[in-house]
Amino acid sequence: MKKKLLLLLLFPLTVCAQLNTDRLLSIGRNALYFEDYVLSIQYFNQVIKVKPYLSEPYFYRAIAKIELEDYQGAIEDLDEVIARNPFIPMSYYARSFVEKRLDLFDAAEKDISQALKLSPENTIFVINRLEILEKQERYADAVADINFLIRKNGEDVNLEMEKGRFLLLMKDTIGTLKLFHTLVKKEPKNSDVWGARALVRLITQDNVGALSDYDKAISLRSTNIGNYINRGILHYEKKDYRNALADYNKAVEMDPHNEQALFNRALLRSEVGDWNNAIEDLDKILDKNPTYYEAVYQRAILNSEVGNIETAISDFTTILKRYPNFVPAYYGRAQQLEKKGKKKQAFNDMETAYQITEREKNKPKNTPKDEPDMQMKVTQNESVLKDRSNIFTASINTSEPPKTVSIRGSVQDRDVAAINEHNFTLSYYQKETDVKRPIRYNRTVAKLNASHSMSSTLKLVNQETSLNQTLITFHFNTINQLSKEIAANPQNADLYFERGLNYSLVQDFINAIEDFSKAILFQSNYTVLAYFCRANVRYKELEFKINNQQTSSSSSENTEQEKAYSYDFEMIMRDYDKVLDLDPTFSCAWFNRANMLCVQKDFQVALSNYTKAIDIDNDFAEAYFNRGLTYLYLGEINKGIADLSRAGELGIYQAYNLLKRSK
Repeated sequence: MKKKLLLLLLFPLTVCAQLNTDRLLSIGRNALYFEDYVLSIQYFNQVIKVKPYLSEPYFYRAIAKIELEDYQGAIEDLDEVIARNPFIPMSYYARSFVEKRLDLFDAAEKDISQALKLSPENTIFVINRLEILEKQERYADAVADINFLIRKNGEDVNLEMEKGRFLLLMKDTIGTLKLFHTLVKKEPKNSDVWGARALVRLITQDNVGALSDYDKAISLRSTNIGNYINRGILHYEKKDYRNALADYNKAVEMDPHNEQALFNRALLRSEVGDWNNAIEDLDKILDKNPTYYEAVYQRAILNSEVGNIETAISDFTTILKRYPNFVPAYYGRAQQLEKKGKKKQAFNDMETAYQITEREKNKPKNTPKDEPDMQMKVTQNESVLKDRSNIFTASINTSEPPKTVSIRGSVQDRDVAAINEHNFTLSYYQKETDVKRPIRYNRTVAKLNASHSMSSTLKLVNQETSLNQTLITFHFNTINQLSKEIAANPQNADLYFERGLNYSLVQDFINAIEDFSKAILFQSNYTVLAYFCRANVRYKELEFKINNQQTSSSSSENTEQEKAYSYDFEMIMRDYDKVLDLDPTFSCAWFNRANMLCVQKDFQVALSNYTKAIDIDNDFAEAYFNRGLTYLYLGEINKGIADLSRAGELGIYQAYNLLKRSK
């Protein structure tokens, strides 16, 4: 889902010489919203050059830099914003976000607290301060913030769970248990609550109570892998190896690369003599994380048992580099060196082990030992506050998702959002995807490309790409050249159409709509495409408007906004209708029209429009995907599953996850 950029309440601007900079700022915000970050920065640069005293362009340029991970540049811009107007809470919030990314937690806390001074009731700010307070280990302050959220928003199980987590971090197990006892009574069908209480009981060594709670959580179909891992530990401690192994197997099935599940299963397998499978589990851990030293040491022991001498020696050596005083590793390596006939090296290891042992005798008894932890690994429940909000696309969690996702393996296990495929638009560029999809055909587009009148081949795409600096310069130069040609030939419809395309690529919606309208007025050879492009740009403009609206202060203002949007929708639908009057075989127009009907919740007509697109193009993967989602939304599960299956077959691999979740 597209992010919503939270707009600042800007101070009044003078009317004189305002139009151009306001227009540039607006276009820059369009580009920012549609993730054209480099392009947006160019527009903000122009505004700053003309009016360096304004704060808004610095703020929006900072957001673009954050998205490009230019954190230092973003801080410099936000410093400029605050220097010009120190009373905008969002600027402190944004700078806090960047400082948090740079691990400058003291500075981040200072900024987010300043934002809260200016906007004390802002729950988004409070939620974001929680993570900073946790990093600073200020758990009591975090609990105070959660209590504020509970008072403001009413009792909420997720907030209560988060409060329990912080109480546990404070080692207040009595307070945590009391809280979860109450939550279990309030939410007896919530598996997360049972799992959370089970964890506290496990930590406090109430193994009987913990096992009972884990049984309950899992009986409620818990999807928390930690519940299976921890219950496996409890079964293991009871010597119930069969059930322990079943729990670890389930955990590994849920997440084949989970280190704790694999390590615990390896320990269990080694204990029952299944050494080769135990080694296989440890290999999987170390392939992903070579510094998991507990796994290295356990593998060294097992390789010693099965006669893999060289591997065992290598693993013992790795351990000793990390834990140079770990006596068992010296003895283990000495035994393997002895087997290889390296008696001198074996003797040296034995001598070193003896000297360390003698040294350790003289140390105070409470001195912590420098050695790997070879116990079963308990999994702590992660934060349950799932709705931490912020205005940026970057994840607020400490673990970043990978930049690219492989399409190999069990793609059905990778959760995806159940949202429609985007509208198709006319562009020179197509975003690269994991699975290359066919370009949708249209006879007018084919005719236009055959004429070689455009600067490059045009395509119907629904995944647009951001422009780099070279392309930005190219399109601005093209606009300037076309403007000169139009000045010499002001009724040439095709020139207006081409310039409109270039304006749309640089996110200048107003000029693009104006040029497409003139192409229609002067009867372009490609009038059907002019209507199609105008509808698409109008929808982009409307999407930006809806997602960036200021919260209205009265119901009358809300009503006026709804009327305005209704008019915008009507204008867009008229353009698509005109496209289909001129070319009923334009499958992408049927598809886009169906998407618009879904936005307006006219699902039955949307279904018929998706079907029209599929009738024209039987391999229209995106139409199958969107129609499948629409069927699922309307409760027609079998039809939805059939369409999603076809979409997956045609290359939209995300459909397989939705199929799995629909069964």
